[in-house]
Amino acid sequence: MEKILETQRRFFRKEKNKFLDAVEEKLTEYGYKFERKKFGKIIKSVNLETQSTQPEFIFIAHYDTATIMPFWFSWFMRFFGINNQLLMIIPLSIFMSLISVLMHYHIVFHIAYWLILISFLTLLIPNRKNFDDNTSGVVALLSLAKKCKENGIEKVSFIFADNEEIGLIGSGAHKRYLEKERLILPHSKVISLDCVGVGEFPLIVRNSKSDYATFFHKELQNEFELCKSIRTILPLSDNFSFRKYGALNISFVNKAAIPFGYSLSKIHSPKDNFIDLLKIEKLTDVLANIIKEELK
Repeated sequence: MEKILETQRRFFRKEKNKFLDAVEEKLTEYGYKFERKKFGKIIKSVNLETQSTQPEFIFIAHYDTATIMPFWFSWFMRFFGINNQLLMIIPLSIFMSLISVLMHYHIVFHIAYWLILISFLTLLIPNRKNFDDNTSGVVALLSLAKKCKENGIEKVSFIFADNEEIGLIGSGAHKRYLEKERLILPHSKVISLDCVGVGEFPLIVRNSKSDYATFFHKELQNEFELCKSIRTILPLSDNFSFRKYGALNISFVNKAAIPFGYSLSKIHSPKDNFIDLLKIEKLTDVLANIIKEELK
């Protein structure tokens, strides 16, 4: 996995191609056939997909990387959690309105106001450190792909999706392609793995009714002792593109400050510089066992 971990920033096409070369090298080593799929005209996405006709299971991880969030934004994320981002709008709007009013009365608030505005410029800077978001998801897919081959498990497809960070563009295009070519079944189980390298416990996110969320939750809870499952209207990862199939996303999270909030506090920042490979191995062991049981 050395090349995978070395190629951290995948923001520009040249960087993305280099990373896909490393992923293809591992897939070839494991004995997979694969193909790069190109989508879009203005915003182009290049997805990598292993070949499988009408798979029962589809696993997705995005490989593109994001820019850096303002330094103070992570404070809100730790307090509210990724699943409560809509709640953040209210206090954030109040805070900015208050600062904009107070800036007319004291130079300290004037400086604070402009520092906050200037901090948004980091959104233009590609993050060079992306171990958890989402190198960990790619590593997990490769680990799972290897275990599937070793156990002779078929009817599983692996998709490495582009442009998740700018609106799930790659996974959305891939979903439409699979439906058009009739390469996805109505009962296909779709699972995205995103940010699975850091965090205290697994979180299952679903955006619609899912017939298979329960047994995923049960098996993950058995292995990690604690597992949470939530439903949200927010498009948190690539599973949202496949929500009509009851798609799930799995991440490892910490508890946020407010009840029922779950935090990914180090993503989109230079602090995203570590993943727990043993945690990923445990996760993919559970997923491989689930697949084996379901395909009996």
